[in-house]
Amino acid sequence: MPTLSPSFDIPMEYIAKQGIGSVIVFEYLYFLLQVNEANQHDVATHFTMAIKKYHISGVQAKVIALIATAFQEHGEDVEILCTNLVDIAKEHQMSKQLLE
Repeated sequence: MPTLSPSFDIPMEYIAKQGIGSVIVFEYLYFLLQVNEANQHDVATHFTMAIKKYHISGVQAKVIALIATAFQEHGEDVEILCTNLVDIAKEHQMSKQLLE
């Protein structure tokens, strides 16, 4: 069975939390740069802003809790977890706020 973790030293749940968080932040950053076309050259500032928003908006806490629940309910069953993790990322897209 395939695994999501490249090493057994790092728990799969940790990798999932970091990975999903990164996907959400980078997806938000992409759209943030589109909205702020005049300042696209300042990627570092926008990246920092995206990370801060992820932390203070409550999205990070929700995502971490949902991932923890998924692992408690399904263990490391990759087939079920993959679907759950993608759903968590889709449900918590921060870019949706830019489109409102």
